[in-house]
Amino acid sequence: MEFHDILHGHIVIERNEIAVLMKKLLDTTELQRLRNMRQMNFDVPLIQELGRSRRLPHSVGVAYISLKLAEQSNLNLLQTKELIAAALLHDAAIPPYGHLVETEFKSTERGGFDHAKILESFIFGDLGNRNKFLEILPNRQVEVCEALHTENIKPENVLELVAPTSLKGSAIAAQVDIDNIDNVHRMAIFLGWEGVKENMLSLLSYVKLEADLSLRFSKEASKNLEKWLEYREKIYTMIIAHPECIPHNAFQSDLVELAVKENVISPDNWFMSEPEFEERLRNNYATKTLANQLLSGCEYELVDYVWFKELNLKRKLKNSEIKTKIKEEVFSDIKSSSYFVWFEKGLITRKINWTDFEGRPQTMGVNSQSCMIALVKKQKGGIKGAYKSGSKSAWRSNVIEAFEKLACTRDYRVSFPEDYSGRYNVPGTGEFKFEF
Repeated sequence: MEFHDILHGHIVIERNEIAVLMKKLLDTTELQRLRNMRQMNFDVPLIQELGRSRRLPHSVGVAYISLKLAEQSNLNLLQTKELIAAALLHDAAIPPYGHLVETEFKSTERGGFDHAKILESFIFGDLGNRNKFLEILPNRQVEVCEALHTENIKPENVLELVAPTSLKGSAIAAQVDIDNIDNVHRMAIFLGWEGVKENMLSLLSYVKLEADLSLRFSKEASKNLEKWLEYREKIYTMIIAHPECIPHNAFQSDLVELAVKENVISPDNWFMSEPEFEERLRNNYATKTLANQLLSGCEYELVDYVWFKELNLKRKLKNSEIKTKIKEEVFSDIKSSSYFVWFEKGLITRKINWTDFEGRPQTMGVNSQSCMIALVKKQKGGIKGAYKSGSKSAWRSNVIEAFEKLACTRDYRVSFPEDYSGRYNVPGTGEFKFEF
């Protein structure tokens, strides 16, 4: 079995037992679905290649790294197969548009979307009160449980790797793990950055698997981990704060909010693929006009934003409550305008705890906490001079005042579009000029 991968190059699976397992799992409904699920949720021209990458190649990449580490650590065949299965299945319960849809589910009266529980139902083949013949893809039902059974793999061992109950985590799910080692490096290489593959290979040369299938790193891995954290910071800073990304974020946020409201997607049919979801969006009367922009191009434009950084709030604010507060307190007379909000904690920068080969705990990095509040116009043109009763400084001051009331804090650092530098903690270049 072989794959040609943008990050790992030519992957060859030589061990027959592993090749057989991977083929069985890759042929299942649950993993075939990932062929049509994007790693990122939007395809802004700024990062077009990254926006088109799919989740299945990433899952194969995680499985490949898992196999290499298993061989280096002399795992027995059954442990290796369990690790490979977990690597391939870790993203199987992602809905279309990923965390955008999950977040919107959580804001509805029906409650949240439990990613771990859904994955558990796939692995055990137990869909609760659902019909076991429910079609996940056209003419295909759940198949992973049977595939694991034929390979004598215990579902509970796979589940513990993808959704560990231990605070220590696992090789697949921890503060730094095989999943996000592949994911961050994969995103960086799609962005055309140099030295990415070399950093990944160097990092993996300093990693080993413990008997409990957790990861340990040698002290020499610290430089590569720092680079991994840097890639992560630059990627998510770009996605959240680059002036060209925000209109696409706002557009898809509005589209998903409307889709959940109109029951185009719900916790009952979350498993549809992205092409199916987008087809339903274009065929629904309420979402059709907005959904057509998926084909014709995003018409949203950025007016301005305030980005609150280095927050230290005790509770995580919900995007919906921030948006409601800003709409109530801050006046905008721009026609067809909307607010986009993204509150994050530990996404852009992350504090990671890891254990070295001698068993000593190590710590690196800090958890970011920030809130992006952006004003966008839903139709192109007419931004300059659109304010009749205010100014850029007045709008920004009003947003800051409203946010301070909601968050009950004045402890933060604030930045604006003209401050964007591509780094979370680096002053801006003045490249972007925003004048009303």
